[in-house]
Amino acid sequence: MLRASCQLLSQPGVSAVKTGSTNFALEFVRWRRKPRWLPVAKSKKFRVPERKKQTEEERVELLRLHNIYKTQLRSVRQYLREETVRQQETSTIDHIVFTPEQEEAAFQRCLEENAAWNATIAAEREVRLKREREEKKAYVQERLEAALIREEERKEQANEKVRREKELAKTFISRENLDVAIETALANPVDYNFSIDLGGNIYRGRGTLPGGSEPPAEAQQQQKQAASN
Repeated sequence: MLRASCQLLSQPGVSAVKTGSTNFALEFVRWRRKPRWLPVAKSKKFRVPERKKQTEEERVELLRLHNIYKTQLRSVRQYLREETVRQQETSTIDHIVFTPEQEEAAFQRCLEENAAWNATIAAEREVRLKREREEKKAYVQERLEAALIREEERKEQANEKVRREKELAKTFISRENLDVAIETALANPVDYNFSIDLGGNIYRGRGTLPGGSEPPAEAQQQQKQAASN
């Protein structure tokens, strides 16, 4: 356990050495007793403490005090018991005797009150169930409408995709127009080559010279022949 004390030390030299010229001192304190959560020490685990012997005078005095305590406690219990019996005898609530007709009338009155409570609760329950049914019906209807809207959107997307694919199918190369497609590709070669200079400028074409100038006609003719071959 660490306990802090802000009192000044009696010796200035010791204070300057221990606390670094400050007015704050630390004092280590051990537990006065063993903590309750620690088990019994191994050295005392099997030790049987010696029972202290009492003198005759001490034994007699303790016996006298114990008898006085038991007598007083018995008196308090007897007084409380008699008081309870007296209150029960003087009270008329528990001693009212009803005739059979009065008991039947009281029972019928309780039944009527219970029936009225049940009717009130049933009416409230019916209103609550009706409201819950309406809310559930509205929720289901909303979900159905949302599902129909999603289905229509999905169908529209599918139809749009089909129309787009049909338009693209007109440009497909089939067995009938294969020769025409080959002749068109040879007559109109496409050059995907390009070059980039140190400035980041892009020059499209295989033979495009720096500065964007076209290659000579002979070089272009050779490129076309190489592409056709």
